[in-house]
Amino acid sequence: MSSARRLPLLLVVLVVLVGTGVVTSLRPATNPSVLPSGLTVSLNAESTALYCTGLSTSQGAPGRVTFLNTSTSSRALSVSIVSDKGNTYSGSIELAAHASQSIVPSALDKGDNFGVAIQISGGGVVGEEITGTNRAETPCVAAGTTHWYATGFDTRVGSSTYLSVYNPTATAAVLNASIYTVAGVSTPLAFQGFAVPAHTQAEINLGTQVVNIDNVGVSIDVLRGSLVVVGVEDSNGTISLNRGITGPSTTAWFPNVTTAQTAAAQIRVANPNALAAQVTISVSLRSYHLASQSTTVAPYSTGLVTITPNPAIPDAGYANLTLHSNEPVITSLATGTGTWRALSSPVAPGNAFLVRNFTGLGFDAATVTNTSSRTVSLQIVYLASSTTSPFSSVVTVVGSKLLAGATTSLATSSPSITSSKNATAMIISASTPSVVVSLTLPSKPRGVNVVVPLDGR
Repeated sequence: MSSARRLPLLLVVLVVLVGTGVVTSLRPATNPSVLPSGLTVSLNAESTALYCTGLSTSQGAPGRVTFLNTSTSSRALSVSIVSDKGNTYSGSIELAAHASQSIVPSALDKGDNFGVAIQISGGGVVGEEITGTNRAETPCVAAGTTHWYATGFDTRVGSSTYLSVYNPTATAAVLNASIYTVAGVSTPLAFQGFAVPAHTQAEINLGTQVVNIDNVGVSIDVLRGSLVVVGVEDSNGTISLNRGITGPSTTAWFPNVTTAQTAAAQIRVANPNALAAQVTISVSLRSYHLASQSTTVAPYSTGLVTITPNPAIPDAGYANLTLHSNEPVITSLATGTGTWRALSSPVAPGNAFLVRNFTGLGFDAATVTNTSSRTVSLQIVYLASSTTSPFSSVVTVVGSKLLAGATTSLATSSPSITSSKNATAMIISASTPSVVVSLTLPSKPRGVNVVVPLDGR
């Protein structure tokens, strides 16, 4: 890599990450001059793209998309917005090194729901969608998908769910959607052969075909083209932006699950297989020795495991959950209170994540979990904008090791991460693709607003 593309290492800080059997040794970062390869922010790319969908004028205050330039050079962004009404907007943004800027799609284009495409001259730029309430966010993605799965949706009275579908390509896309409930699987005719023309955005309202049902699972197969999909749920006024998963899995990790007395937390499961799924969830909660929680989910059906309130699980802060199933299943975490619920899909283990306070609220919990059976090396790069020049910044690099199966708090090395005023970006990379980063926003009760880190999809 040329020296012009190296990140300026102005300060190397070694900190001791203290936790329960977490860190065994410290080491300087071996190669702080490049961003982690696992993120789609490669500085080598001549051009990159980001695609976002899910924001709506029905979500209370207008939502926004925030762009962050992680590179040391300015980037030119070409922004296109399309609404469900067929209206379009085109504009440009010049984004300085390590700077961020937000746009409000509903202020630039007329419509109710929006899809956003960003073409970037070079690499290093990431994007995040944030609802106007600042209580839900989801990353923009670098490409569409041909398979999409999510579960736990609610179409009962007081709640509504739709799939925000955006076609970022120049050709029409066609999808089929299957619906899973406790009664089994269905393939509503309205959701088969559903066409999304080139460069358009549309909604699939689950409530039109799945009436007054809780815990609804969805699988989408894109027959032609590729699509960006976000599940949007309004639960008595609380909005979730559920980015879903790319495929069923036999294992899933859910760190930082609330056990607060007045909170509710469930692991929701959809079984897309012809055989019953035996689902077991191990619970790690401080020094408590807790029995695993389990359920059987019938073929092509949905089920759940209640974590909170649960007489077998005490009110003792955040619990770390690990799910195992004999059949690959679709999973989600449902958190909230007795009157509303928010949904989030599990984060797949990876080797690079970006964390930043996009909502302006800070974080209540921010952790890194090693899901593997071996110790992994961690590197954390901090990108903090300079107070003297918009074109320079301070880059701090921290190196450490994380034991097998251990979890450590990012606040240990960066106490200011919980502050609402902290705008420093953290890029966490690991020596193997086996870590999961988990984030919750400040809330009462604690842990009911879960957000996902940028992971380079």
